Amino acid sequence: MASQTHRPALLQRLPDRVVGLLREIGQLGDERGCRVYVVGGVVRDLLLGHVTLDLDLTVEGDGVAFARLVADRYRAGLAVFERFATARLVFPDGLKIDIATTRRESYALPGVLPTVQPASIEEDLYRRDFTINAIALQLNPGQFGRLLDAYGGQSDLRARTIRVLHAGSFQDDPTRIFRAVRFEQRLKFRLERTTIRLLAQAASTNLIQQLSGPRLQNEILLLLGERDPARVMARLSQLTLLRFLHRRLSYTTNVKRVVTAVPKALTWWTGRFPDRGIDKPIVYFMALSSESSPAVMATMIRRLALSREQARKVSAGGKFVDRVLKRLADEGIVRPSQVYRFLVDLPDEALVLALAKQMSLQQAAILSRLKGQLVAYMKNRTIKTALTGRDLQSMGLQPGPQYGTILGKLLDGRIDGTITTEADEHAFIQKRFGLIG
Repeated sequence: MASQTHRPALLQRLPDRVVGLLREIGQLGDERGCRVYVVGGVVRDLLLGHVTLDLDLTVEGDGVAFARLVADRYRAGLAVFERFATARLVFPDGLKIDIATTRRESYALPGVLPTVQPASIEEDLYRRDFTINAIALQLNPGQFGRLLDAYGGQSDLRARTIRVLHAGSFQDDPTRIFRAVRFEQRLKFRLERTTIRLLAQAASTNLIQQLSGPRLQNEILLLLGERDPARVMARLSQLTLLRFLHRRLSYTTNVKRVVTAVPKALTWWTGRFPDRGIDKPIVYFMALSSESSPAVMATMIRRLALSREQARKVSAGGKFVDRVLKRLADEGIVRPSQVYRFLVDLPDEALVLALAKQMSLQQAAILSRLKGQLVAYMKNRTIKTALTGRDLQSMGLQPGPQYGTILGKLLDGRIDGTITTEADEHAFIQKRFGLIG
């Protein structure tokens, strides 16, 4: 039987506009003869004293039809996912709410997406991943704030414990193996003894290998997007879960040192270049795979079904960054254009990784030099030549590969300061290539 208590004060921790909206949605539920609940992570976080606006609602009734009513009333954008009886609403002020039908799930095969059927709120809570995420607050008038805790979620929150709801949970959905680690490390909880045994049993099978690339990618990048990815990676290594990315992937002392330096590198980078967005999970993935061979990295890229852009960034890490660092440490590299040429084809994420690698070596003088090179390089990226290919053609040069060479030399001159005006560019071309201005 569900534990049912009135906790309206929990919802009052949300912003007033959100509380008012939830009250109105509860009233609409009464008008339509259905019970409406807020469920999952927002309830967990409220019980922990945190406020989040990641709102999930579930309806004992037709959740999609109810979502359409809410969307019409508030002129919210609506996206419907019929297979899972869910809908996402985006309100005019940007607030997002997911609304679903209370449901049970069945799995034709382990690891595949479930088949869903309408069910009671208790059954809906039982299908969830962990007890701490299986708590609901009712929104209907007269019951506003009534808390349903059928499976001991509050007790596990107090005990700081991650516990699955039933023995087949990890077999039903192997992504929960990674979610268990994510919540454990984010909340600084511990896996309950039976849960860790069930996790190990599921991980010893081929269930994770059966996950599609996008599903595994989603879980891994969510893990690497957590506040402290170094803790997450250490735990994945301890539970021998890194092997599902590649059997040769290992969290070595050197890799750990680089991963631990990434936050400092990110802080420095964003402080110097606040307008250059960085894909933080990809940087951590690059750090994790920084000692892997190109063949291993290529296999992981395929396994995770990374996008072309993600693959380009990851491929630029590893030994290639090591070679760049070695070249930049060469005292003979003195011209700004030389630094520019070494770095121009690297994504920003690879530059952050290079900085983290150098920070991990704790060589102050070389690190200071690298920071100066990066600042100069980022400034030089904005430099352009005055002349274009069309100008070269008007000067009598036939189109061809020479254009790239000539314009490259002009850009090098601009970066090094030996060419400062358009007239300088004309003079350079005339002298070096025998063209008539």
